[in-house]
Amino acid sequence: MVVLDNGFFSSFDCGQRMGTIFLVTFLAQVGIVARLAVSVRWPGRGRAVEMIDDRPFFTRRRFVVSAIWCVFFVMVSGVCSSLRTITTVFLDAGSIVETSCNGPFRDEYRLDRARLNISFDHDPTWLSKRPLKETYLIATQAGKPRPIYIHLAGRPVSAELSELAPKAMADYFRYRASLGFR
Repeated sequence: MVVLDNGFFSSFDCGQRMGTIFLVTFLAQVGIVARLAVSVRWPGRGRAVEMIDDRPFFTRRRFVVSAIWCVFFVMVSGVCSSLRTITTVFLDAGSIVETSCNGPFRDEYRLDRARLNISFDHDPTWLSKRPLKETYLIATQAGKPRPIYIHLAGRPVSAELSELAPKAMADYFRYRASLGFR
């Protein structure tokens, strides 16, 4: 078994990953709304806006709005944490295997090495910033619903990838050479 790519939070099991993603997205949403509330309450960098008829902080309307926001945050965080996240992409004797988590459940997706079509691609939106960080190989197989992506991330060639996909890796080398890397 040769590991080709590690995914997001690959050292966590599916339950821990789901909880971590839920917590991070929930806290990010709270931070965004808190920042928005602060910018509305204090529009400039100066003093706070004074209001003569300001209501008490704990009113029924504010409680209902806060409850609606909390339900919305929980729903968005729940959807984010239950999406498929890739754990590992590796080669075994006869296939390329992608392990992933669908929420708390572990999943495995295989493509047969004998029937693979592998091509090189890169994300052109990152060309000016970090061109080698967004390079990847696309492994597809006829009859399978989706491809497997192997992120190269600017790393030098591995013997396994050169043996598995010589044409795609030659395209990767030409791309690296066009950017002045060896």
